[in-house]
Amino acid sequence: MELEAFIFNVSILLMWEEKMTSKERVNKALNHEEPDKVPIDFGGMSTMMINCKVLAELRDYYGLEKRLPKINDMSTMTAYVEPDLLECLGGDIQQLYNYADSYGHINTEWKEWEYRGTPILIPANCTYTEDGEGGFYVYPEGDDSVEPSGHFPADGYYFDHLVRTPEFDEDNANPDDNVADYMLVTDMQIAYHEQVLADVKKYNRAIQVGPCYAGLGDANNVPGPNLKHPKGIRSHEEWYMAPLLYPEYVKEVYDKGTDIVIENFKKYWEVFGDQIDIMYICGTDFGAQDNLMMSLETFDELYVPYYKKMNDWVHENTTWKTLKHTDGAIFDLIPYLIKSGFDAINPVQFSARGMDPQKLKDTYGKDITFWGGGVDTQSTLPFGTPEEVRVEVLKLLEIFSKDGGYIFGSVHNIQPNTPIKNIVAMVDAVKEFNGDN
Repeated sequence: MELEAFIFNVSILLMWEEKMTSKERVNKALNHEEPDKVPIDFGGMSTMMINCKVLAELRDYYGLEKRLPKINDMSTMTAYVEPDLLECLGGDIQQLYNYADSYGHINTEWKEWEYRGTPILIPANCTYTEDGEGGFYVYPEGDDSVEPSGHFPADGYYFDHLVRTPEFDEDNANPDDNVADYMLVTDMQIAYHEQVLADVKKYNRAIQVGPCYAGLGDANNVPGPNLKHPKGIRSHEEWYMAPLLYPEYVKEVYDKGTDIVIENFKKYWEVFGDQIDIMYICGTDFGAQDNLMMSLETFDELYVPYYKKMNDWVHENTTWKTLKHTDGAIFDLIPYLIKSGFDAINPVQFSARGMDPQKLKDTYGKDITFWGGGVDTQSTLPFGTPEEVRVEVLKLLEIFSKDGGYIFGSVHNIQPNTPIKNIVAMVDAVKEFNGDN
C-alpha cells in the first residue's frame, strides 16, 4: 500500500509539473515546441477581438457581472475582453490595450453610448455629431472644430474613415506629411501600460502589445483618422499605387518611420523588459481574397528591408517575439515574411485562394507560428450550425497544432450578429481538443 501511495503521489507531482502557465504555453508554441495544450487567443491582439454587442451577450451567457463593454477602437467597435470573460473563454494571451484608438480617443475615461440597442462605454473625449440620416460623425482627438474623420452610417456596424485631403500633388510632395503617423510614445502612454500590466500580471498570461504605429502603410491609418490636418498621400487608391508611382517618396517615409518605431521599441524595452512577450509590429494587409495586393518583387524591395530592420533590432536586443497581421491569399508571400524576421503571422485566412491549412503547415510550419486560422469568421462561425463549428475547429486544430508553432484563434475579429451558441461551440471544441472538458 505504501508503494502504491508513493507511485500515486509521484504521478500527481508529475502532472502538476507538466501543467504550464499561459505565459509558458504561449512562449513554447512560439518556439515551435509542443506545449501541454494548444494556447488560445480571444482579445489578445487587435484583430482577435470581439464585437461589443456580441461581447455583452457572451458575458450574459456565462453569468458574469453586468459590465458595459469598453470600446477598444471605435473604427472596429470591438471591446476589451475583461479577465473574467477571458477565463471563461480559456484565453492565454493578455493584450495591453490601446492607449488611444484610431481616432485619437484616449482610453482612460469613459462615457455611455448606445450601439445597436446595447449600452456600451466609449472614450470620454470622443465628440460625435449626427449626420442627419441616423448616423454619426466622430472627430480626430474629439476636436469638432475640424472636419470629421470617421462616419458611422445609420445601417452600419463600424465607423468608416473619411479622406480629408485633396488629390496628392507630386510637384510639392513632402514625405514628412506621411511620417506624421509615426509618433514617439509619450510618458502618459507608458504610464497607462504600466498600470494595465500591474492590473493583469497576476493572471500570468502572455503579454502582447502594439505600442506605436509601425504599419508601413496600414490601410487603417492611411487616411490619418487621428490627425487634425492630415497631409500627403491619404486615399487608399493613391497609397497602393504609390510604390510604383512615387517609390522614392515611400522609401523616405519608411526610412524615417522605421527609425521612430525602433526608438519606441527601445523605450518599451527599457521600461517593461521581458514582462512583454510579443511585440505586434504591423497590421498592413497584403492579400485580397484571391491574390496578393502587390508583386513579390515590390514587397521584397520596398517592405522587407524595413521590416527586417525592426525585427532584427527586437531579436538582437530583447526577448520578445514579433507578430505580423495580414489577411488574404498570402501563401506565396510567407517566405518573404519569414525573411523579414517575423515570428508569427495572423489571422491565417484559410478561406482565401491557395491557403490550404495542411499545405500551410507542411510548407511553413517549422519557420513561422500560425496565430488564428481556427474557424472561418466569414461563413462557418456566423452562419454555420454549432456542430459545423465544432467539426471545423477540431479539424484545424489537428492540422495546425502538430509540433507547436500554433496559437488558436478565429480568423480575424468576431463580427456583429455572430450567434452566441456558435461562439460557445468554438470555445468548447478547443477545450475538448485540449482535454479540458
